[in-house]
Amino acid sequence: MTILLLIASVSPGLGHAAFMDRVLVIVNEDVITQAEFDYRLKSVIQDFRTSEREVPQDLPKQLLEGMISDMLQVQEAERRGIEINDQDLDRAIEVFAGQQEITVGQLKASLEQEGQSFELFRGSIRDSLVISRLTDFYAQRRVQVPAYEIETEMRVNNLDQDNSEYQLAHILIKNPESNTGVATRVRDELVNGLSFQQAVLTYSEATDAQEGGVIGWRTEQQLPTIFAEAVKQMQVGEVSPVLTSGSGLHILKLLDRRGDLTEIVQSKVRHILISAESEVARSQASKKLFNIRQRIIGGEDFDQLARIFSDDSVSAAAGGSLGWVSPGEMVRPFEDAFEKLPLGEISQPVATQFGVHIMVVEDRRKKNVTEQIKRRRVENFLRRKRADREYKQWVGELMEGAYIERVADPEVAVNL
Repeated sequence: MTILLLIASVSPGLGHAAFMDRVLVIVNEDVITQAEFDYRLKSVIQDFRTSEREVPQDLPKQLLEGMISDMLQVQEAERRGIEINDQDLDRAIEVFAGQQEITVGQLKASLEQEGQSFELFRGSIRDSLVISRLTDFYAQRRVQVPAYEIETEMRVNNLDQDNSEYQLAHILIKNPESNTGVATRVRDELVNGLSFQQAVLTYSEATDAQEGGVIGWRTEQQLPTIFAEAVKQMQVGEVSPVLTSGSGLHILKLLDRRGDLTEIVQSKVRHILISAESEVARSQASKKLFNIRQRIIGGEDFDQLARIFSDDSVSAAAGGSLGWVSPGEMVRPFEDAFEKLPLGEISQPVATQFGVHIMVVEDRRKKNVTEQIKRRRVENFLRRKRADREYKQWVGELMEGAYIERVADPEVAVNL
């Protein structure tokens, strides 16, 4: 029993009285105590009664098994470096209190009045957030959704319709077989500063050339397919590549846009990753990357060193390039680092659950991502739906491989 008390005294997330608490289950290096069980049981029973549902007679057994499962998931998250900082935890508690229409101080007082520990409550919220992030990690890394499923879901829910309107001007150059070089030269002149209106008057063979080639406001459905596909990728004021259709060669300029529009700032990022799971490994990886960083600052190619040293095999083959990265695509520490990084500057080592990175931002741009956001939301919905089933299997595998010792049955001091 002395050993169990010692384990309880050093286990994370336990209250100050846990040293003398009764141990119910040992889960690998952690324990579940009677005090933690009592707190969870009271909370669950209160939820049942608030929603006027009947409390199951085997609730204590179900609850204890659920606590074992939760503890294994928290341990797995810690092993992968997934953690919740105090700022995020405080924000989550503020949101919870706001949903109850009380302040955090009133929430704390209410818990204490009911004989419940605010520290245990805080720990349970932290564990819930950690498990949520682990679930997201699993869904992103281990679950793939085929493109046809995404497209079907969007079509069924009419999410593939773009309700934006575009105001365009265009240049038409006929006879593509003989005038491709002319069209390419005109576009180069436009990129280098030639007025689009002047280019229309000089080169366009369309009937609206004298009106500046302005098409007017059109929805996606009212535009030729080749125009619609091009304009969705353009920013206001941008000139399209040379487009080829049955009527000739076209150059478009997007004059304006209205309707649903979401723009983001994308960053073009390269990185070098050294995989590391333990604190010791992260420390060693940081030292190695610090030396690599000094070599890059000294004049060596980032691309070449990424090919040699990076453990991210996919990006390493491209010299560490992640391409254009949008907000929310990367884990929080990585994203926080590259968003603050000046163009061309090599970052200090940055730790994430995947290991330790250094990175450089080569460029930034604004991009219309209305359609991509719709698609990503559908993809995430389908991924989470599929992951929910597979994740439960994975947690079952964690339980099979864990050391679990049921030391004592919980005492149930409340009426079910």
